[in-house]
Amino acid sequence: MEEPRAESAAAFPSPAGPDALPAPNQGTAGGATKRKSPATATEKAVRKPRKRQVEEPIHMPVYYGCMQDIHSVRGEDLVEDCSELYAKKICEHIVGELPLQPQSMSLVDLQLWIFKLFRLHPETQDLKIKGFLKQRTTDSYDEEEPGWYMEYWPWDSCDFWSDKSWTSFANKLKRKRNVTQRFMLYVQSSEIKHYDILLKAVNDDYSQLVTVVLPGTDNLASSRFGFRSLVEDLTVSAQELAANLSSHLGEHISPAEAWRAKQVALERKFGTFYNSHNFAPRLLKEIARKNPGCFVDIKDAEVAGCKDFRVLQSMFWAFAQCLQAFRTCRPVLCIKGTPLCGKYQGVLLTAVALDANDSSIPVACAIVEADTKESWLWFLRNLEQAVVHQSDICIIHDYKRELIDAVEVLLTSRQRKWRRAESRWCMEDLAENFFAYFGDENLVMMFKKLCQQNRRHKFSKIWKELDELTSIYMAEKEHGASGKMQQESVKDGVAELEAENPCNQPDPVENVKEGDHANDNNRKITKFSDWIHLKPKEKWSLAYDSDGARYGIMGSDIADVYKNDPILKGITCLPLGAIVEVTFLRLVEYFENASVAANKAIGNPSINFPERVQADMNSKMQKAEMHKYFQKYTDYENVGGGEDDRAFTVKGRKREVTVHLKSENTLSMNKSKGSTIRKTATCTCNKPQLLHKPCSHVIAICCEIGVSTATYMSPYYCLPYLVCTWRPKFNKFPHNYKDVAPGYFRDNIPTWIPDKRLECGLPVRLLSDCVQTAVVEEEQQSSTEDGSVEQNQGTQEAKTHSEEPSQI
Repeated sequence: MEEPRAESAAAFPSPAGPDALPAPNQGTAGGATKRKSPATATEKAVRKPRKRQVEEPIHMPVYYGCMQDIHSVRGEDLVEDCSELYAKKICEHIVGELPLQPQSMSLVDLQLWIFKLFRLHPETQDLKIKGFLKQRTTDSYDEEEPGWYMEYWPWDSCDFWSDKSWTSFANKLKRKRNVTQRFMLYVQSSEIKHYDILLKAVNDDYSQLVTVVLPGTDNLASSRFGFRSLVEDLTVSAQELAANLSSHLGEHISPAEAWRAKQVALERKFGTFYNSHNFAPRLLKEIARKNPGCFVDIKDAEVAGCKDFRVLQSMFWAFAQCLQAFRTCRPVLCIKGTPLCGKYQGVLLTAVALDANDSSIPVACAIVEADTKESWLWFLRNLEQAVVHQSDICIIHDYKRELIDAVEVLLTSRQRKWRRAESRWCMEDLAENFFAYFGDENLVMMFKKLCQQNRRHKFSKIWKELDELTSIYMAEKEHGASGKMQQESVKDGVAELEAENPCNQPDPVENVKEGDHANDNNRKITKFSDWIHLKPKEKWSLAYDSDGARYGIMGSDIADVYKNDPILKGITCLPLGAIVEVTFLRLVEYFENASVAANKAIGNPSINFPERVQADMNSKMQKAEMHKYFQKYTDYENVGGGEDDRAFTVKGRKREVTVHLKSENTLSMNKSKGSTIRKTATCTCNKPQLLHKPCSHVIAICCEIGVSTATYMSPYYCLPYLVCTWRPKFNKFPHNYKDVAPGYFRDNIPTWIPDKRLECGLPVRLLSDCVQTAVVEEEQQSSTEDGSVEQNQGTQEAKTHSEEPSQI
């Protein structure tokens, strides 16, 4: 008899121990099906728990950098499938990890995921996303399908314009049995195309800003408003635009939503804010090539390992026509600066001149990163190289520590180009500082009257009155009063100024360094003299303006130059390239219209001076008729030396003044031209010396002795100079400048990119309590640990363009 096998014996082990399996029924044959006994009513069917399926995150490849438009991009343009079971890379890509359930994401969530993956600008509005998917169901008899089968399978594509299109694509990403699939995303925006370069250019201190998601937003890259009307008037604020849209649409539109709609409209018309950093330098160089005599300076920084890319830091430009126009204007340049209000931080600096009609001319402009002493000094040194004038230059600027220090460095430098230059302060800006201390509008008006006073005895009267009234104000403020003086007392004080007797002149202001006044906050101020103590009088008062350097220009005409000027108004909200383009095109039209008006005036024999000068002269002529008594008491002539000095006494209703009419020969540097006779007029009223044009007393003398008043008028106020100011013609640039490089720069033109540290998001002043902030995942996690979300929001607020330059 054959012995049983070990394997068979082992297949049926004998029961041993309490845990052994029960022995099979003896009456059943081996391999027969065992019937289940019917369950009783009290028994419950015990089922084994189903094993929980572990969900794995989806690693999504995201491609970028294809040169084609996103609508024509195909899957074959991104990767090339090969039979060796790998994909040949055509476009760059990075791999990101989607959430566990991507079908639950909205389109906004997907866009925010892309923002974080590529570290995009928080206000990116040109992002486009496209999905690609190929999948093949495996037949049941093909247990092992080769990977190269998918090579010939077509890619299905989907453009994501709504939540529905994205959800439909995301549902197909679910893993299924017997289904082989490949998927990828393609993204396109002006910033993403330079992703690799930006990684090398960005510093370690860069921190991505939060993207604010407004209620009701279903797509961060679109706007539901029409665009043409949003950019017709660049000066309209977000609040005004929101009110206009709300009344037109019949629904509430928040200022933040209106601001974003305007940004989309601006980018569709002028190009994106990112691309404009590359377009602006190209346009400036193209304009300089078309218009010889322009001055352009580009300040940038190298990108490590990328010789064809540079980070744009600052740019300065002065058009040749504006430089030529300034030569026939009064030699006064008003320096102003204002922050940009676009998607990147920056400050627009401008040097403005005034023609004989007080029409402004932007002689030079610059865009710098910040309002610092270094930025102002760079601007002023470029201005000094670009501007040429036959007379000494006077710079009128704001009362800021950074600007004052920069001007002082320029004027004390041994390498300066200007033969002689003076600096004065803008009255309007200094009045704002005055108001911060003394907080009363009537006192501010009295202070402005002090600044514009040309007679020193009247200057002393107003000074004394300001001391008395400001002492009362500060005393009431110190004792916890309302902080406002009685309006009647101030008005009465102003009215009594003319009736008071002359008082002693105030103590002379110390001849201190310009920057020493910066310590005003450290001194106790009880009256006006304490506040003005360290501010030299020649810097802010007309009466003490030595040599009439400011030509009577106190700063009122250019105080709101960025709001009212026909060239500069509204441009701070534009991309950099659009700032250059819009100012140039406005100048072309502005010069043409002003030239027509000037030529028309000089052809009219009844007009002797430019319009505003003529109106001023007519007013003085009427006043001169009231000066009835004239007495010539000195007649000095030196015929051999070519000198003539005649003195007159003019007696008016209240006072007497002395007028001197002088003539002197001046030798020309060119001997062939010989000498010229220079005639000047002075008066004890001080106006001819300060304004460089005759006062009513000089006009009265001229009418008495039969001399033309134009004889003693500065040539900068005459019609021929006005015609020469607006005579230059512009050569326009080609409209395809964004695609064409300048001829002389064609062989080695770099690509300029912005500094990502200068990014700024939605202005904080436009946000309300209903705003939902979409925070990146890392910030959401850290907010529960150390409150870093609040710190990041504080950083965002500090980077917004709502900041104003610091005042002293």
